[in-house]
Amino acid sequence: MAQKCFLCCFLVLAGLSTTILIWFLKQPVPTVTEYETWMFFYKNEPVYRKDFTFTLREHVKCEDRNPFVVILVFSRLSEVKARQAIRSTWGSNRTWWGQEVVTFFLVGHGTEAEDRTTLSIVEDESHSYGDIIRQDFLDTYNNLTLKTIMAFQWASKFCSNTKYIMKADSDVFINTGNLVKFLLNLSSTENLFTGFPFIDNKPHRGSYAKVYISYEEYPFNVFPPYCSGLGYVVSIKLAQRIYETMGQIKPVKFEDVYVGLCLQKLRVKVYVPEDTELFFLFKITYNICKYRHLIAVHGLSSNEILAFWQNLDKNSMFVCK
Repeated sequence: MAQKCFLCCFLVLAGLSTTILIWFLKQPVPTVTEYETWMFFYKNEPVYRKDFTFTLREHVKCEDRNPFVVILVFSRLSEVKARQAIRSTWGSNRTWWGQEVVTFFLVGHGTEAEDRTTLSIVEDESHSYGDIIRQDFLDTYNNLTLKTIMAFQWASKFCSNTKYIMKADSDVFINTGNLVKFLLNLSSTENLFTGFPFIDNKPHRGSYAKVYISYEEYPFNVFPPYCSGLGYVVSIKLAQRIYETMGQIKPVKFEDVYVGLCLQKLRVKVYVPEDTELFFLFKITYNICKYRHLIAVHGLSSNEILAFWQNLDKNSMFVCK
């Protein structure tokens, strides 16, 4: 009798365990936001604050006026032609829809050999245009996160009277008028962070070094939501909060993912525009109607930026169907 009772109890427990296991396996895998990955990178004190010195920190344009948008272009020292193309096209510091837009270029320092050949050129540009911002770190791809921190630091400290900042790469075409129009039409903007969104994007563990990130540096299977570094827009109030948070979040290799970690810590969601034809991760073939409609497209040469801008200006009366 005791044996039968024991067998019955065993079968009941086995069945219950099986039911619980099946239920558990059917549960959805928690997303990156549920795991709160920022906690892995977070410190209570701003131990990650880097004290790099601004060796050029143009700020007169912001002190003298109240720009609507400040575009911060990530540039390399040697990209003189790209900077000139931007200055003569979408970064020409004009007023759009009654709102002023100003553009600056962010650079670091080169190797000793690079500095010998480019330092005077960059400083001449600074004197001529007043649009170069520079800090004393080595300007490399792996230091893009340092340049991002520099961008948020400069905007927070020297240009806090703007309403928005936009971070952009130097090979991006921006339809500045559309950018302003898009922002003017938004209803809520205090915590705005928008651009080309990456939601549930996964780390690359393969052999391609440029996009590879190790498990040691990022031990999770999904990145937090973020926007591509090609060009994202941030309200200045949120930019200031992000900069303060950066001192407490350990930097990772990818600057756009790093900003995503800061957003996750601040519990701010990426704003995904309903219109999917505004931000383009890769170059699209020139079409006057497409380029008249978009905000930013990535991967263009200096000559293409010049040619496309001139074509849009020349055909401003063309009617798109």
